[in-house]
Order: sequence, then C-alpha cells, then structure tokens
Amino acid sequence: MNMIAPTCSNAAVLPPITLTDFASVLDPLDPDLPTDEVVVTTRRGLARIALVAAEVAGRFQREGVRHDAMAWMLAPRILFGGLSAMDACVDRDACLRGILLHGLSLGLDADPGAVDALVAEDDIGTGGDAQSDLLARGEPRVDHGPRHDNVLPFPQTDQAELRLFTATIVHDDGFEIVQAFHASFAIDAAEIADRLYARMGAAATEAVIVTGFDHTSPIVEALVSQALCHTLMMIEAAPQSPLAAGLDLNIVQRFLC
Repeated sequence: MNMIAPTCSNAAVLPPITLTDFASVLDPLDPDLPTDEVVVTTRRGLARIALVAAEVAGRFQREGVRHDAMAWMLAPRILFGGLSAMDACVDRDACLRGILLHGLSLGLDADPGAVDALVAEDDIGTGGDAQSDLLARGEPRVDHGPRHDNVLPFPQTDQAELRLFTATIVHDDGFEIVQAFHASFAIDAAEIADRLYARMGAAATEAVIVTGFDHTSPIVEALVSQALCHTLMMIEAAPQSPLAAGLDLNIVQRFLC
C-alpha cells in the first residue's frame, strides 16, 4: 500500500520487543495470579484498545507486515510517550493516534506531534466516538514526503486540474485470484488505467475505475479499513488539502487457485 504521507520514520522507534519477550511476564493464556496488576478502566476504554488492536491486525494482514500484531500492542512506543498501546489507548487521543498510524500506514512508530498534525485543533464534530472524529476534524497541516521506496512516480500537474479516482480489480486467471483497490489523483480515467497496468500487468484490464470514492463497493468493504475509508472521504471532500497531496494508495490480496 503506497501513499504520500507525513514523514514518520521507523528508524526512531524504541528497541523492538517481540511477543516472546512477554511470555514469562504477561502470557494471556496463563491463569490469573494474585500478583497480577489490577487495571481500572471503563467499557469505552476497553473498546478503544480493541479498536486499535483490530486496526493493527487488519493492516498487518493487508500489507503482509512481518511483525506480530500482539507484540506491537505490548511494546513501548514513542507515539504513546513510551507507553504500550495496551496501556495508552484507553485514552481517546492515544486511540486516535493509533488508528491514524495504521489506517494511513505511517510506519510502526512515529512522533506523536506528526500524527496529531493530521487532526485539526478545532473539533467540529457532534459525535464523541473516534470514527466520527476522523471525519469531523479539520484539514491537516503537515509536510509530505515519500514513505516507501516503491511508490510509483507519476507526473504531477496543477492540483486544481486533478480529480480523485478509485479503482477495484477482481482478476482470476485460473492460477491466481487477485483482488485490489487503488486510489490516486489524475486528469482522467485513462491515466489511472495506465498507472494500474504499469503496476499490475494483465490484471489491470479488469479494473473498474470510477470518479471519487464509493465506500459501499463490496471490494472496498473487503479490503479497506474503516479508518482509511473515512480518510478517503475526507480527501474526496477536500481535494486541495495537504492530506491529498501525492495520494497513491494500493491494497492488493492474492489467492492461489
């Protein structure tokens, strides 16, 4: 999945911790002990932890990230001020940071200020849940740069001339089934078709390309997380915002027949 986004490098993360490191002190399959720490929180706080955990696991599966999602939840992160996601994400702000980090694939850790810059200071939403706030907050003010080495370069014209296009692909050649979602800005659908063919070859001939973003498409519902859907809705509503700059999003899953 490729997308131009705030620079949030993995190089600045705290020392990596694997799930094995926790086995002797925090194995969830072991019985409870009298010495176990008691943590008091609310049901809403538990739901926030579950939301972040689901986003982490979904992203790692979509992108084939070779890290254990549970280990990520338990390891201390710069994003949460040195706390783990399990400890920090009972808090609303930490929960928002977690789902933005993974919904936008910004890396495995980041400066919290860089992630907070994606959320405007003025909360104009009426709802109190994290998903609503992703839509309700204002335009981000961040610097943008390539996040991955395999971002496909494509000519940039005046942003006012570009429109958001999305495409879905379901391709079965008898040996492999490919399901894919793409989103980027272009002048017309032909430019998107060329971009998809350069990336996916023959499978791109079956692409369904539309102007804008339809979150109700069955392929979209299967491949794109809720947080990322909300982000694309924000981009469609405000194509001149910095969040839209250089968008080149690709989600692909393959199954051998």
